[in-house]
Amino acid sequence: MKPLVLLIFCLQILSLHSQTTAVLRTKDYPSISMALSTGTALPTNPFVKGDNLAGKPISIFQSLALRVLWQNPGYKEWQRVYHIPYYGFGISSMNYFSDELGRPFSAYGVLGVPIKRWKKLELYSEFQFGTAWGWNKYDSITNPKNIAIGGGMTVHLDVGLKAVYALNRNLDLAAGLSFNHFSNGGFERPNRGLNLVSSVLELKYHPVGRPDSRNAPKAGRLPRKNELFLMLGYGDHQIVEHELDTNYFAIGGISAIYLMQHTNAFKSGPGIDFNFWWGMTAHEDGSPGPVGWDNLSIGTIYQVEFSIARLSLQGGIGNYIRHRNYGNFNQFYQRLGVRYHFTDHISMGVNVRSINFILAEFLEFHLGYRFLWPKG
Repeated sequence: MKPLVLLIFCLQILSLHSQTTAVLRTKDYPSISMALSTGTALPTNPFVKGDNLAGKPISIFQSLALRVLWQNPGYKEWQRVYHIPYYGFGISSMNYFSDELGRPFSAYGVLGVPIKRWKKLELYSEFQFGTAWGWNKYDSITNPKNIAIGGGMTVHLDVGLKAVYALNRNLDLAAGLSFNHFSNGGFERPNRGLNLVSSVLELKYHPVGRPDSRNAPKAGRLPRKNELFLMLGYGDHQIVEHELDTNYFAIGGISAIYLMQHTNAFKSGPGIDFNFWWGMTAHEDGSPGPVGWDNLSIGTIYQVEFSIARLSLQGGIGNYIRHRNYGNFNQFYQRLGVRYHFTDHISMGVNVRSINFILAEFLEFHLGYRFLWPKG
């Protein structure tokens, strides 16, 4: 199921590009870039701090990325809403200078949204979401200290800030900072994850020049709709307290979220999550326990959403008002993910559910249906 993370973003990138070229036979503005990142791993778990076979902290991180991007001057409404962003996909090769982590690769979708434009300098916020593979994962015999990465594939998440300077008509030089996160959402433990902060230097080539973004048409006010979003979710995970076991437990859920549209692209609203955790009543040795109402959790959540054509980027903060292990009203949780709308009503996506912002609980694959009505 984990390739769904990348599939959703690939569908969106193809959709965004096809919508641009199919409706208006106009000039495309592609670009190709190479980016070098250098950074450090945040000491968020014992393995990174130095409790590893090498006996020293994981302190250096480098990656080399190749990216194919488009930035068209407002051919579609969503491009005007986001003030002429760039979008596309990239692949990265990473080096942690640690045999216990290996040299993984990642593939991901890219979205860069402008914050401020000057004559030759532009400031962007950038988002990446995809998958990474090729890790040297935890193994009880050959790699027993690696509690950061428990599976061969993880989520790739990157949020950054980047300044882009136009050297000439065809070349840009960019520099910025980014936060990177890699984990598998608790699907395979141990899964303490990796959190990194890095600096980025990028050279971008525009083979046909860059678009005239400053004179692009402005976005008008689009028809706005509120919605009731119903979500059926499912995931598998291993229990944190028994992270070295091999037992997998299912999690099923039903959610209802009422989203109010505030701008052309932004929605938010309250919701409720019902989840049934088969592992919540596991025995102390990690083996399956009795199944009943104690396995049910109830959470209230406030969720935000950004719409980009048929793609939705969503996040939220909730509180478990009923939870056997955490207690009632004692534990906050988070949701971060994407979903792709195949029609106006039916969608599919994946979220990372976590607590304390850094400890993933599970990957929440979901099928959604929404009821829409015009905002009064």
